[in-house]
Amino acid sequence: MKVLYINNSGFFGGAQKSLLEFLKISGKSISKFIITSDGLFPSLLRKNNIKNIISVTGISCFDNTKYSYYRGFRWLILLREIFYLPFTFIALIKAKQKWKNFSIIHINGITLIPSIYISKKLFKCPVIVHVRDVQRPWTDLRGRFLYYFYKRNVDQFIAIDSTVKNSMHPMLPVKIIHNGIFIKSKNIYKKKVINNKIFNVGMVGSLLRSKGCLDFLEAAKICLEKNVDISFTFFGSSIRKNNIILDYFLKIFKIYENIENELKLKINEYQIQNNVKFVPFTDNLNKIYSNLDLLCFPSHLNAPGRPIFEAASYGVPSIVSIKKSTPDTIINNKTGKIIEKLNFQQLAIEILDYYYDRKKLYLHGKNAKILANKNNNINKNYKQIISLYKSVILN
Repeated sequence: MKVLYINNSGFFGGAQKSLLEFLKISGKSISKFIITSDGLFPSLLRKNNIKNIISVTGISCFDNTKYSYYRGFRWLILLREIFYLPFTFIALIKAKQKWKNFSIIHINGITLIPSIYISKKLFKCPVIVHVRDVQRPWTDLRGRFLYYFYKRNVDQFIAIDSTVKNSMHPMLPVKIIHNGIFIKSKNIYKKKVINNKIFNVGMVGSLLRSKGCLDFLEAAKICLEKNVDISFTFFGSSIRKNNIILDYFLKIFKIYENIENELKLKINEYQIQNNVKFVPFTDNLNKIYSNLDLLCFPSHLNAPGRPIFEAASYGVPSIVSIKKSTPDTIINNKTGKIIEKLNFQQLAIEILDYYYDRKKLYLHGKNAKILANKNNNINKNYKQIISLYKSVILN
């Protein structure tokens, strides 16, 4: 089976990590070919002996997801996507010349509209689209156009959980296949109830405003004012280097996301440098989760992210900001806690609740591990995707 995977971001975020984990476990059962943007992701692909790669300056998108759809000054982001269009087209033409035809095109994101259209016309084979973000309602003009477009150009959608699936148009073919991780059974009950050790709380992911980094920091400040023995850690980095001119305009238009410098200034202002630290990106999950007691995921995106089930696989419960959860990702007061978006006071309250009640922490971590084993075992999910590939090809 010969599959072309198209990925838009060169940064190693949750979507890229999930794709890489799948590619690694697929072994020789799939002939893998990848088009992606330049960055860390293609480097990690090569590091894992995945050689058939075309990387370009950027892959064009059209974003209609619930959080980052175009409105107001955000329409300016579309200029970047127009700039990326020639690179997208050239990459696909190059793939056609170099690799000929494919059994399936697997698009790693519903926003890759140009890639969906061009690849469908160019390769004339089934197109599968991975949906990793909650979508906007489909009732306005933009939504109706996209429904019509997807209906004509996409053979099958894969939603990563029930929250995402429930946001899709009911007339589109959508199957839930959860993101996968290698579940290590030896970690099931490794977390012990120890009240006199330092309590390690972490946030995993890009240092972006939309990820809720400032909420995490404000919650840390509130907790540390209680003279508790808690260590707070940001695991991750900015998605790009600072650019004085670009950053200036992004701030003016209120679409500036990189906040690493702002976080560090606030940490100094609050004088909590001894209890709040930054750890750079690592793809070694043991270095993140083996000593972590609690994960915080105060995202503004209203969607449960990959770190939740990564932490769960190590018996670590999560505090998650989401409006309406589904039981395949987090169960409130059983595998973690659910809080309101942009509510750092509530986040602080829940962190302290776990800090003072280690038995609850242990029990919720144990339950989270069981849920992750049920839904996120990569061996099970790999078989589901392969089965879907075969079904789409036959139809």
